[in-house]
Amino acid sequence: MAYIFLAFLFFALAVTAHISYCRKTTQSGLQAKAFIFIAMFCLGIYAWAAELVQQSSVFLAHPVWGLPFKITAGLIFILLVPIYLCFYVLTQLTSPSKKILESISRHGTLTHADILGHVEKENFINTRLSDLCASGCVMQNNGRYSLTSEGQKIAAILNMMQLILGRNVGG
Repeated sequence: MAYIFLAFLFFALAVTAHISYCRKTTQSGLQAKAFIFIAMFCLGIYAWAAELVQQSSVFLAHPVWGLPFKITAGLIFILLVPIYLCFYVLTQLTSPSKKILESISRHGTLTHADILGHVEKENFINTRLSDLCASGCVMQNNGRYSLTSEGQKIAAILNMMQLILGRNVGG
């Protein structure tokens, strides 16, 4: 149990350090790479701390999944990294659903026409296209947009995920 506690403790430390970094940085956009570096550093500290716990012989850890318990807890730490990144990226997205929820939250109850009015005021497409161009997934040439090689890879992965999940676009 000590290994699981250590893994969660150092993961929480990584998340806290990332949030602190994001609040203090002047760079705009996602700071996913920074989190990965912070998480790798914290995973290294976990490995060192787990070794100290094992050497102290205070805790007898039994194998789980056929692996020593300290490695199992380390794998749990590693698996938590993409979960955090999924939620972190979601905070940066501007979607119609998010704007509808924000509008209703700000104004209380709204009619359907009010919601349409609030959503139409937002410039979703231009904002999203600007973000995609800035990230290098889409490029603009003579007023026409096309996918870059990076954008084609992402589109292929998204299509594959939709097929695997059996969901329609946006579902």
